[in-house]
Amino acid sequence: MIRMAIWIGLILPAGLWLILFLNDDIWWLENVTGYPALFAGLYLGMLGLCFITKHWAKSAVCAGLSCVFFLLTPVKARTVLANCSNSVSILQYNVFYDNPDSNSLISYLANHPADLVALQEVSPKLGDKLKSLSDLYPYMYGGQEGVGYPSGQMILSRHALTDSSVFMTPDEQSIIRTTWQVGPQQAITIFAAHPPSPRTKALWHRRNALMKTIESLNHQYPSDEVLVIGDFNLSSRSLRFTKLFLGFQTAPVASWPNWTNLFQTPEASMIAIDHLWLKSASGLRRICQRDSLSHPQGSDHKMIRTTIGY
Repeated sequence: MIRMAIWIGLILPAGLWLILFLNDDIWWLENVTGYPALFAGLYLGMLGLCFITKHWAKSAVCAGLSCVFFLLTPVKARTVLANCSNSVSILQYNVFYDNPDSNSLISYLANHPADLVALQEVSPKLGDKLKSLSDLYPYMYGGQEGVGYPSGQMILSRHALTDSSVFMTPDEQSIIRTTWQVGPQQAITIFAAHPPSPRTKALWHRRNALMKTIESLNHQYPSDEVLVIGDFNLSSRSLRFTKLFLGFQTAPVASWPNWTNLFQTPEASMIAIDHLWLKSASGLRRICQRDSLSHPQGSDHKMIRTTIGY
């Protein structure tokens, strides 16, 4: 009987994860099951205990299940299309309001320019600093009089941004909608947003409502090419993520939490919540590469660089 109970105890966490993963109606369960590193760590701990007590069969099971959950953790880089022509680069980054080294962001953007930069948690003080990069990024949205920083967001671009506006949801969340003129007859509609972290049931509902609103706006105002970008506070290892923006391309990479700037945070201990979705009606424009960057530092998020092209 004790033996059976031990075996059940070993298998139970994996079984519960599989069952609960299919239930996206409970906010805290979605948060837990969307973090595979927790289960990989649990089975590594069980493996150590079984190994010490010389339970070899149980050790093998724990090792196998730990590997399964490890394979579900996000990676640092994703290459979707190796040969990418006529490409443009996109940086996205949750700066973190309490970032102690925002100057490193300014330096990085100046020395490693991208065609588009989408930022979250931008304070007015940082926004003023970012305006010093206007020679490199002549088109900016966020920080203007009457616009401010919608939900703490700011967009910088080397190509024209036209028809920019802010859609305010009933619960006062902001969605930036703009048209990115990446080239002659190459306009991409951009939706940028930063829903709240689902730390409570109420915040979980607000996050979900914002994402549904973006889907609704995309259906109401369809464009041939659409880019949805931001910190969405939703793990790519959740059932909800697989249902979002059907028909769009995406390639999640590790982005949060960046535990400390003292050493490199292992990507396997993180989840992917800083997302980018791309729709191309022709199917020709593709996500080529996405990378989780080690610099700049100072935030609990990693900066993500994405390359899209043909």
